[in-house]
Amino acid sequence: MVSRPDAFLLFFILPPLLFVLFKRYKRGKRDLTAIGGKWRSGLLMDVFLIKWFFSSLLITLFVIFSILSLAEFTGGGKTTAEPSSGIDLVFTVDISGSMLGTDVYPSRLKRSTDLISAFVENLPGERFGLVVFKGSGIKIIPITEDSSSLNTVLPYLNPDMFSSKGSNLETGITTAVNSFTSGEERKKIVLVFTDGESFSGSTSLLAKEAKMKDVSIIIFGTGTDQGTELYNQSGEPVLDNKGNIVISRQNRALLQELALSENIFYLNISDSSVLNNSLDIINKQAGASVINNKESQYQFFLSAAILFLFLYISVRIFPWKNTF
Repeated sequence: MVSRPDAFLLFFILPPLLFVLFKRYKRGKRDLTAIGGKWRSGLLMDVFLIKWFFSSLLITLFVIFSILSLAEFTGGGKTTAEPSSGIDLVFTVDISGSMLGTDVYPSRLKRSTDLISAFVENLPGERFGLVVFKGSGIKIIPITEDSSSLNTVLPYLNPDMFSSKGSNLETGITTAVNSFTSGEERKKIVLVFTDGESFSGSTSLLAKEAKMKDVSIIIFGTGTDQGTELYNQSGEPVLDNKGNIVISRQNRALLQELALSENIFYLNISDSSVLNNSLDIINKQAGASVINNKESQYQFFLSAAILFLFLYISVRIFPWKNTF
């Protein structure tokens, strides 16, 4: 691997160098013929040709290996594993009306906040943030080590916090991804709690943006495939345009489609082992990072260049057959 490929532009000096060396050969040959005369031309010319050839070859090799040294080839080295310096988790909670569905006891929203409290309890010393979303995403708690502030807010999450309708998953996750502090070597993980219903927004760029910012996402699907009748916080049924009670179901297909990306995971919040499974994912994502400390190999090329320069000087200085 080359650290400075722009150094290869210096190879353009080779043609002029070879041209100069050839001109020196032609001029030297002409001068020897004029100085030595015909009776010594054979001996002088043989020695001159040999010295010119080796000196030209050595100075050319000196230039080539000097350029290769400047290019800084890297390779080899040791692969090491450095432990993570910590984890930042941003809980991203859907607070749309469908999250009041009771097909997950005691409700989708309450089950989500209970699981968040379990995460805080099982991940002491880590940092947490909170984002909620309906029609838009809003950061409620910036990333902090103060878990008590998070536990204080969780019981008050409800659909009446915002008047907007729908569930814009895109803005919720985007707000969470942008909540992390840049420049810190901590593992960044977004935990999303949603049923995926009344979905709006586009998720096509979410995976690319999360991967670009080195953020992992765990989606917790709330609700069941069978669904449940929806009632608002006052206990009144939620009716559709035809006057029928709305049946809300988890949009499992959408959430699983998102999890096809390598940095996004899907879990069903109703699974009994959801906490352990998600903690395993978090620990794996935040595990030791593998780093290949590649060594620069410029020393080899630089040493060879110095050797060729020394040999070039030796060929030029020391006389051959007591002539020159």
